[in-house]
Amino acid sequence: MPTATLTGTMPHRSVTTEDPDRVVPLAPRIVEYLCGQCEITTTAKLHAQAPIPQLWPCRRCRTGAECTIEPDEGVELLGLPVASKLPPRKTHWEHVRDRRSDAELDQLLAARLDLLRAGKLHSAPSHR
Repeated sequence: MPTATLTGTMPHRSVTTEDPDRVVPLAPRIVEYLCGQCEITTTAKLHAQAPIPQLWPCRRCRTGAECTIEPDEGVELLGLPVASKLPPRKTHWEHVRDRRSDAELDQLLAARLDLLRAGKLHSAPSHR
């Protein structure tokens, strides 16, 4: 029996000359990308005829991971996340440090410790 040859392709499928009504699924091309930041390998399944981009989003940190094989020239991945233009969020402690000086914080801590030692400030909620 002669082997079937491909005559045309559709997305993820191909048509054979032997039987034009028979559609054969194409095997996806598996490409690995290595992230330089968290050192994780991300696997991407691409269409067999799709060009291979140089960068792919890392599955953990979402930065651009580099292709481990030779990528196609001039191909860019659409929708690669960009760095946020917003400053990182401040923690509660950073907000407190913005409002009070170290001397004020030391004074407040000493006053609270005195109240706690005198029994005027409860260390845990009471269960009645």
